[in-house]
Amino acid sequence: MNSRKKRQQEYLKRKEQKKMYTPEGYLKDPVDAKCPYCGKFNKSCSYVNSLSRAWARGICAKKHNNVPID
Repeated sequence: MNSRKKRQQEYLKRKEQKKMYTPEGYLKDPVDAKCPYCGKFNKSCSYVNSLSRAWARGICAKKHNNVPID
């Protein structure tokens, strides 16, 4: 195997390890993570651990309860 293919395989392995989201939901979420507004599991609004997910929860709150975003 030449060095280019070896580097390519290593890159694909690292990329799979960094993956956070699958079609079934987020991989690193706790089992009991549930959005308080829409009641769904494994969605971006169910568990807040980053800024983008905090924005998603804010949008979910506005959508379901008409809560203004501050």
